[in-house]
Amino acid sequence: MLLLESKTTAPVFNGAFVRRPELVDALRAQGSRLVTVTAPAGYGKSSFLAEWREAEDRATGWLTLRVEDDDPAAVLRLLAHACAPFASETDSVFKQIATTHDGVLGRMAPALSLALSRCEQPFVLFVDDVHVLDDAGCLDVLEIALAGVPAGSQVVLASRRHPTRLARGRATASAAQIGAAELRIDLDGAAKIAEEAGALVAPDTLADWVERCDGWAAGLHMCALLSKDRPFSEFSDQAVLADYLYQECMRDLPEDTRRFLLESSILGAHIPDLCDAVLERTDSARILRDLEARQLFVTADREQRAYRLHPLFREYLEGELQLEFAASVPTLHRRAAQWFAERGQLPAAIEHAISARDFTTATMLVTGAALQAYESGQSGALGRWVREIGDVNLLKNASAVVVITWFAVLSSTDDDARKWSTLLGSVPDDAEAPGMNVASAKAMIRAIMMQGGVERALADAEFAGEVEPLESPWRDPALQILGSTLLHAGQEERGRKVLTEAMHLADARGNPATVVIGESEFALLAIERGDWASAEAHVEKALETIRTGGIDGYVMAAYAHAAAACVEFNAGRRTTGAQYLAKAMSERQRCGSAVPLLGIPSRLLLVRAQLRVGDSDAARLLLDEIQEMLPPGLSRGALDDRVAAARDLLQKHTQTAELRARSIALTAAEQRLLPYLQTHLTRAEIAQRLYVSPNTVSTQMAAIFRKLGATTRSEVVDRAFELDLLGATSGPPAP
Repeated sequence: MLLLESKTTAPVFNGAFVRRPELVDALRAQGSRLVTVTAPAGYGKSSFLAEWREAEDRATGWLTLRVEDDDPAAVLRLLAHACAPFASETDSVFKQIATTHDGVLGRMAPALSLALSRCEQPFVLFVDDVHVLDDAGCLDVLEIALAGVPAGSQVVLASRRHPTRLARGRATASAAQIGAAELRIDLDGAAKIAEEAGALVAPDTLADWVERCDGWAAGLHMCALLSKDRPFSEFSDQAVLADYLYQECMRDLPEDTRRFLLESSILGAHIPDLCDAVLERTDSARILRDLEARQLFVTADREQRAYRLHPLFREYLEGELQLEFAASVPTLHRRAAQWFAERGQLPAAIEHAISARDFTTATMLVTGAALQAYESGQSGALGRWVREIGDVNLLKNASAVVVITWFAVLSSTDDDARKWSTLLGSVPDDAEAPGMNVASAKAMIRAIMMQGGVERALADAEFAGEVEPLESPWRDPALQILGSTLLHAGQEERGRKVLTEAMHLADARGNPATVVIGESEFALLAIERGDWASAEAHVEKALETIRTGGIDGYVMAAYAHAAAACVEFNAGRRTTGAQYLAKAMSERQRCGSAVPLLGIPSRLLLVRAQLRVGDSDAARLLLDEIQEMLPPGLSRGALDDRVAAARDLLQKHTQTAELRARSIALTAAEQRLLPYLQTHLTRAEIAQRLYVSPNTVSTQMAAIFRKLGATTRSEVVDRAFELDLLGATSGPPAP
């Protein structure tokens, strides 16, 4: 939590820094919803933001981004936390769980944008070091979330490079850009820097400093620190000048302090306890306070619980550390990994373990962090950890292979799912995997993917259901897989019993995923037999479990939302039905060919929903996807019957559509005659009521029979109802 607070706590503006009140006032008065402050390191971007914040009478929020935050879900959660003081609705966004990139962009980012748009009090949100975000999805998240900034409020982004593609739409028309030119220190500013550093400098020397540093605040500050007893050489390259000046600033420090700075440079946040643990000392708090007092590029939060090194200074220190003490770097990272791991901050622990190239520890930590990362939507970070650790290292840990395979099957691409299921297959059944049964895990993955056919999937599911003990956390997933497989195999009665047991167990253990799958399975069975009241009850339970369990991004969400679309259409609620249908169609991409156990029934429901809105092309596309997902084998039990029933529905819909097209050709006279064909009136009696001759009735009846493809009056009536030519319905008949 302290690490989180260090990112969302604003630094105190140092009175020794040059102030820019005119620039702050101008930007505040202009009222631009988005302000970008872009300049190289050392130009005072962070201090400018801190000065602006100090001058604000509006509510403020602060976020300092770091390299480990380069994940869309992580950025969104940090934004929500930073906005919580002035936008109460963001708390719900912070607690949301989304497991995919689409979940973050499709739900959480718009939710944050909406929360900001509803904020009744004006605010200013400051986001520092945006340049650390390399993942394009992070910028997408910022773009969507910041679109909700209302008039009268502002977001200020500081970065070393211009954050392109941000805030299109509403905010673009109200944006301001500040660059290095506006932040350059002039002669008066240089004089203030020298005065605060205790340096007496002639005006011509100050002018020389400003020219040679090109108004670079960090360079001028270093010049002032060094000016008392030595000159400095001329450099034209600012990076070379920076290295020289930093080296000179470090030269007079006590060796112990210099070593402290070098070794602690591996840390993104300088928390005294953390520094003590990594450097194996007990006086880090004192040293950090002293460095801040020296104005040596170290700043603290208000409570002095965490410190921050100037980014360029830290980069210089890291380079010097590699030159002087490269051999000690892995050890420092290992200690940092241990400190974070002991406090449950697994993402930071993993980053340090990877930096230490301690892949054994990193693999162990990833195994423990995978579920948390998945549930918090940080699939990007999890994927990056997996790549950086490497398959060879991961394969040395059976537990890691099991966890990564589950992650790949449930949230990654079909190719990744197949790759990791193959790798899991190469792990011996008796491999050591604390808390896991490797043989059972392999069997469950095979059953989900159904690559060996329905009978093999059923045998695998039976095995997992038998070997997973009651106390195992894998017990209810094993039973759910078995129950679903039984339904596909045509053993509905037993499948229902097994699924019911799985749902009771999952409900007791707080595993909403199993509950949602079970309720969706029962909803499909009810829809197939036309029991819409039962179907609606199961759908309501599934949707409520998704909401309360925070699993809107899981693969089974497509299943539940497809069932909801069918139920809504049948009840005549076409607007909500269309919303669920659109959502499920988008989500089905995550429920792909790697998980046919769920992907096929989800699409069977989507076929029904698409036919309900009259989109036979979409239904045909879904059936083609099902065909590609079908497991091998000549006989697939009830699964073949279900697919055949869906094809029959499409064929019937197509025929009905053709008849409807023909029915449009009914003349006004024929349409007037049609209702009387429901009665037992004779042609002569109908003629009397329509004031026409019996011969005219006979001619019109023959035309109606021909156009509707019927041979009897009862067939005409049936077709007319199917085509909505008689009666009043909310839409096409529910398939």
